Amino acid sequence: MKHTLIIFLTFIPFTIMGQGFTEICPSATTNGTLVTFEEFEDDYYATGFFNQICGNSANYIAKWNGSEWENAGFGLTDPGHSLTPSNDTLFIARYEESIDSNWVYYYHDQTLSKLGEGVYLTTASGFSNLPNIYDIAIFQNKIIACGEFDRAGTQTISGIMQWNGNQWTGLDSGLGGNIPATAPVMFPHELMVHDDKLYIVGNFRMAGGLEVNGIAYWDGNNWHAMGDGFNNTVYGIGVYNDEIYAGGSFTASGQTPLNRIAKWTGSEWVSPGFGFTSLSGNEFTFVHTLKVIDDQLYVAGGLKEITYDDQSTEPCGGIVSFNGIELDNFDGGVAGNDIEAVIKTDDGQLLVGGGVFGNGYAGVQEISTSITSTNPNAIEVIIFPNPVDDRLYLDTKSFTPESITIHNTMGRMVASEIKYSGQSSLDINHLPEGIYIVSFYSNDEVVSKRFSVVR
Repeated sequence: MKHTLIIFLTFIPFTIMGQGFTEICPSATTNGTLVTFEEFEDDYYATGFFNQICGNSANYIAKWNGSEWENAGFGLTDPGHSLTPSNDTLFIARYEESIDSNWVYYYHDQTLSKLGEGVYLTTASGFSNLPNIYDIAIFQNKIIACGEFDRAGTQTISGIMQWNGNQWTGLDSGLGGNIPATAPVMFPHELMVHDDKLYIVGNFRMAGGLEVNGIAYWDGNNWHAMGDGFNNTVYGIGVYNDEIYAGGSFTASGQTPLNRIAKWTGSEWVSPGFGFTSLSGNEFTFVHTLKVIDDQLYVAGGLKEITYDDQSTEPCGGIVSFNGIELDNFDGGVAGNDIEAVIKTDDGQLLVGGGVFGNGYAGVQEISTSITSTNPNAIEVIIFPNPVDDRLYLDTKSFTPESITIHNTMGRMVASEIKYSGQSSLDINHLPEGIYIVSFYSNDEVVSKRFSVVR
């Protein structure tokens, strides 16, 4: 199901095929969450908290064979958290569970090796002292790794480190502390390189001596804050339509209320028009992954309900996509599972993975046919102004609608069907402030636009 947000320009109407996800190997055991998918040397790999997937033994790394996940032929002794391909090498961040030191791993020429000295966590308060590595990125030709550690070999390095070709070194004083009123554990969760900047998100209060609250960027020499940061953990970061999005378990940035997802304006974090809330108030609701596929932003995590800025709601299950205009909840998504891993294969398959309570989930959808256009000639309809006070002006170009309707965001028609007779505007004085959808009908074609009434 799709929910239209705001459209200012030409809109091509879409038909929803009603496709959700088909579970992969539902009768076979996958005994842990699938966290990340990545493509490497024309194959697709998964890592996470499983050592059995689709009934196959796998040491925390699996390979897609076109129909199910199977043993990759190499693996780890503890769960994996991220995979980062770079040329002919696959870097692997290992999430530690059983020993007191950890390493960045890399897979090259069919051999799995450790890179440099191990990392340690010596100052955890009230939590396990096992060091976890969460993510790896390539920035300015250097390998960057982040995680829960305060020492690499004998060097004090806090939360983030770079490989100089011989050893691990820090990025200034690194990261420290935790976001106020959160669990007393510091962990950076994800890295992103964009516009020659290295972005990092997670649960940390400080970066290089600056208070940043869960998000910051490194320009190669200095750390920079991004507004007020957030009031809880940030798990994911991505760029869509040249705008930076962040997702996590947060509900505010400074005094700005948010619902687990935010967009950066260049000076502050704002709502992108929607967010995610709990159905019962008791579920842990969070955005884990932000990934762009085929010009759409896929948002995945512990998602149960979409809440729009006009306070209307819609159920979802673990994953939605956003094309800048509409949200698609994939016909309800995946019920009962958090989704963290997302990738599209060259065969047009959208693979998703996740799980809950020690049980893994893997699903697939043929996205090459999931959305079709009912009008390949891009019907153009323009409405203005938006927001509007008393009169909404229309420019239907060459498109001549037979009728027009207006609905509120709950789907209730608030203006009776209007026979179109070439009028260039609609009187909306009778509508209270809020967000509405105006639809233009002609034969089997419909064009819908969203507008706001503000007085």
